[in-house]
Amino acid sequence: MSIGVSFHVLATTRCNHALMVRGEKEDGSGEGWVLPHGTVPAGQCPIATAREYLMATTGYDRALTEVLALTTRTDAKGAVIGLTYVLDGDTLPDVPSLDPSPRAGWVPLRELHEPPGLYQYAIISAGRRHALPLLVDGDRPEAAFH
Repeated sequence: MSIGVSFHVLATTRCNHALMVRGEKEDGSGEGWVLPHGTVPAGQCPIATAREYLMATTGYDRALTEVLALTTRTDAKGAVIGLTYVLDGDTLPDVPSLDPSPRAGWVPLRELHEPPGLYQYAIISAGRRHALPLLVDGDRPEAAFH
């Protein structure tokens, strides 16, 4: 049995901005600013998938080999049906002068009203620089270093 794997990417600045994209909010309350995120197709490398998605949607390129937060998704019976993690997109010294793409931008963290718990844990982890390496089959995949 396989489980679904999804990712979010948290890239921040030292002046407390986060790289966000316009998309459906986690709570289903409509469109708003959300972390860049996606689903990893079966058999694909999660790092390569997240990196390609981040580049395509925001123009921002990172190795994405560290995890800031991780959670499982369960069904009504409590069985694990998915894994969602937040990857470390790094911290830049300042907000870049140009927005990366029309549907992406650097949003002040203070404007994130009641972010989902997973985002909150990732932001705390990033602030403390507590990141874990993301390993695929026990090793860092080559995709992390292109």
